[in-house]
Amino acid sequence: MKKNIGGMSTKKFFGLVRGRNARNAAALDARINKACGAELTVVSCDSSGFSRKTHEHGIIEFMDNMVKCHDALEKIVARHGGVTLSDKADNLMLVFDEPAAAVACSIEMHRWLKKRNRTVPERKKYNICVGIHHGPLLRFADDAYGPAVNVAFKLGEDVAAKDELVVSGQVNEVIKKMFRTDYAKHTTIGGITFDVYKVKYR
Repeated sequence: MKKNIGGMSTKKFFGLVRGRNARNAAALDARINKACGAELTVVSCDSSGFSRKTHEHGIIEFMDNMVKCHDALEKIVARHGGVTLSDKADNLMLVFDEPAAAVACSIEMHRWLKKRNRTVPERKKYNICVGIHHGPLLRFADDAYGPAVNVAFKLGEDVAAKDELVVSGQVNEVIKKMFRTDYAKHTTIGGITFDVYKVKYR
């Protein structure tokens, strides 16, 4: 399994893709896959209550709170051997070499936020919804694209509720002897059906 290191920037990748045609596609694809193809665990962290809190307290107040929480969460990510690839909008996209570290990190992030939220006023509370999937992707120095990313984001943004940590069936097979999980549901993503499990961490 390729380690958690990007082989090129997204700018270089898109430059190569713009020059891709029928004659050079096979060679170019092989070059890109050699440099960036990987099988990794992707964690999608989506904030809970973004629209409501920005309406009630304003976007600057929300972003101030979010940035400070994300700074603390990213230290947890680093301790578990993960990499923060993206912090666009109110999301964090993390990548890990394997599922167990991703789940352990996500549990610690949830617990850190829960502890913090007990000490701050309502407007300062910050909660996340987390989805995890393991699979193939293109891992760039500054981003990632591919099936593993798509599934993780679907789980984190659309399936997981406030303070929940959900994983795909593929991840559950790896972690079920290390963490407590419960079958939740199945969902269809891109025409493929996935079993979804909740990780019990409280």
